[in-house]
Amino acid sequence: MIKKASLKRSFVLLGLALCLFLAPVSSIYAETNEASTSDGLEIGPALVEVNATKGKSYTIELKVLNVTKSTLSFDATVDDFGAKDETGAPNVILDTNSDLPTSIKSWVDTIPSFTLQPNERRTFQVAIDVPSSAEPGGHYGVIRFAGRTPNSTSAIGQVASAGTLVLIRVDGAVNEKLELASFDVTKDGSTPASSFESGPLTFVTRFQNTGSVHVKPVGQIEIRGGLTGTDTIIPVNKDAGNVLPSSVRRFTSDLKTSWMIGRYTADISIAYGTTGQALVRTISFWVIPYKLILISLIVLATLIYIFRGLIKRYNSYIINKSRKTDSKTTTKKARKKN
Repeated sequence: MIKKASLKRSFVLLGLALCLFLAPVSSIYAETNEASTSDGLEIGPALVEVNATKGKSYTIELKVLNVTKSTLSFDATVDDFGAKDETGAPNVILDTNSDLPTSIKSWVDTIPSFTLQPNERRTFQVAIDVPSSAEPGGHYGVIRFAGRTPNSTSAIGQVASAGTLVLIRVDGAVNEKLELASFDVTKDGSTPASSFESGPLTFVTRFQNTGSVHVKPVGQIEIRGGLTGTDTIIPVNKDAGNVLPSSVRRFTSDLKTSWMIGRYTADISIAYGTTGQALVRTISFWVIPYKLILISLIVLATLIYIFRGLIKRYNSYIINKSRKTDSKTTTKKARKKN
């Protein structure tokens, strides 16, 4: 006969096994640039884009604010810039002896030095004269303001520097050419892979501009598949960043879903340029929560083992009970005969 305490322990083990099996599952399902600022100086806007025609003049408005508690004098300069790295950060070129073919330094009218009191703001109307000989395509520069203590003319007295990026597109026979250098899916935004244990995931898209003018790729990534069969769409370059000529720029798009399992397909669709050029590509990847699967298999094996043990004990209990009943019946019959 099975002891009650033994049966009780068996059911307790069964309950714990069920808890372990259900716990992981339940936990899975619960689940324009306005201003450029440096220390002491704020300039707005941080970026100006101009579509220009040869031989015409354009005016842009800049606002400079002294955010320090001291009176500062400011000097304005125009410098060339290019892409510093794949993040899109600008690389200001301070070499005054060499101008790039895309330079606008000679196009911008001189801005005289000025002084601002603490928290004083000044607005400037800056003229840009596009030469008749300007090459069609992209031309770039940064209008930079450097703050210094009054009566100081050396770099020692400089306390702040910030600027406005100016991107000018001169009309004509421009070459708009963008290539999809790479399209990958990663876990941490840096190492591409084709299989993962879980989400969230990060899609990394790299564009290479081989044309003569800056372009702004915008679009989306559609993720399909998996056991759930749910489609998800995430944007690419939602902040509308530009890719400069002769540069590569990297954009990231986050898929914030944590619970994923199965094979997935990601379709990227990108539009750019003035004539609706398009880029498309498809990649596939797997999400296999192997740790969860391993735990589930262990729990399942434990459940099977416990159930088999319970069935054996129950069968033994029935057999023993039947034997005792038969024994009592035989004894009673023998007594009656006697």
